[in-house]
Amino acid sequence: MLTQFSVGQVWTYKTRDCEPNSRITIVRLDEDPDFGTIVHVFVSGVSIPNAQAPRGVTTFIAHLPYSEEGLEQCVLQLDKESTELPDYEGAYQLWRTAFDSNEAGVFDDPVSEVIASMATFAH
Repeated sequence: MLTQFSVGQVWTYKTRDCEPNSRITIVRLDEDPDFGTIVHVFVSGVSIPNAQAPRGVTTFIAHLPYSEEGLEQCVLQLDKESTELPDYEGAYQLWRTAFDSNEAGVFDDPVSEVIASMATFAH
């Protein structure tokens, strides 16, 4: 598995204008025969309306599965590396079950567009 990404990396990326401090943390890497390297990310510093969340706003996305090529188009620079990962396992397991049943896929759209879609659906 040759990739520029490794678990624990925290990247800046092309954010939405309202989320300039948002970051992507690489939480897991998987190899898949159809998709190649799947880069699993946790996104912090977002602002998505959510009536169920404290103060009515979700501030992180626990798990997004990305194609390596799709994520490469989004990241700007490596911000830091961390040995402590955010809590993503539950969300990853939900995706993994759906993925293994051919009911989920992998993103390759810009992260900012995926977040914007989530915010749109939240209204």
